[in-house]
Amino acid sequence: MVSLAIAGLAWTFGTVASAFTSFTVPVGANPGASAIIPQTNELIVVNGEADASVIDSVTNAVSTVPAGLNPAFVVVNPVTGYAYISNSNSNTVTVFYGYGEGKKRKVVSVGAGPLRMAINPNTNRTYVANCCNDTVTVIDGDTISTVNIPVGNRPIGIAVNPVTNRVYVANDWSNDVTVINGFTNQAIATIPVGEAPYSVAVNPLTNKVYVAVQGSGFYYAPGNVTVIDGATHETVKIPTGLQPVSLAINTATNKIYVAGGQSNGDVTVIDGATGETAHVAIPYGQWGFAALGSVAINEVTNKIYLTDSMSTNLVVIDGNTNEVSLRLVPLYSSFVTVNPVNNRVYVSNSNDATVTVIQE
Repeated sequence: MVSLAIAGLAWTFGTVASAFTSFTVPVGANPGASAIIPQTNELIVVNGEADASVIDSVTNAVSTVPAGLNPAFVVVNPVTGYAYISNSNSNTVTVFYGYGEGKKRKVVSVGAGPLRMAINPNTNRTYVANCCNDTVTVIDGDTISTVNIPVGNRPIGIAVNPVTNRVYVANDWSNDVTVINGFTNQAIATIPVGEAPYSVAVNPLTNKVYVAVQGSGFYYAPGNVTVIDGATHETVKIPTGLQPVSLAINTATNKIYVAGGQSNGDVTVIDGATGETAHVAIPYGQWGFAALGSVAINEVTNKIYLTDSMSTNLVVIDGNTNEVSLRLVPLYSSFVTVNPVNNRVYVSNSNDATVTVIQE
């Protein structure tokens, strides 16, 4: 491993060895987003047609939950154990609870083109970003009643600060973030962040909001992360690599990991305390370039996992050293989820309808 420091930026190259075991589990066609059900340690993964697969953590048996057309995302309320699946082509959210195929299942109408979602477990409310009619639908988990809130143009990214009960919505086409008051279900601020904001994440411990902003020239020019102070709404821009599309926060270390989606993109690591950055170079696979997508963090082990759809590599970064190791997965991996309880990593493989299970 070789490190190079230039003008405050640290670049890390090379890989290190790591011991692990892995196996694959067949699921539905074109699996994508996934989430852990903490009450059972099951994994739920949405499939590209009209269902989701649930993988038992002990037997690895798979059961199927019916959903709507083209499920796009899934989130789980860690307090109630209820799972929410956004169905992008039927404008609904499937809500289910229970082991295996689910003992309870309901379908909730939302706005047009529901994609990403976020949950406030303290209030039992789920927030759905509807990209095709510029709204966020709020689902009350107790009553399953809904409220639609107007936001900016083409909302995609969404995140919740459960401490302040604020919701942050990244609006891709209006280049801003809408702030929603979770107590009143009203938009209370619109914050300009730069062109083409895509993902948003919140550190509730610091009340800072991080927005991945692709920028106007993301095919050839670096983007940035706009940092929003949750108390004042003041912003600071931090430069990143090409086309930052996904980001995740390790709240234990106060570091933010930003994945670049372009072919020569890297991972930008932001120190949340100082704003300083480090860049981690990604080994290229058989196609000679990388296309990073999903990011997941195990805060217990301080490891960061990233999918690269253009290789057979799952990229693993050691949060202590920024050293990189690789896990072999099928080509066209699309999503990664970590269960810190059993130190298992789940990788959705859209090309061959499987989930790779990695025991670290």
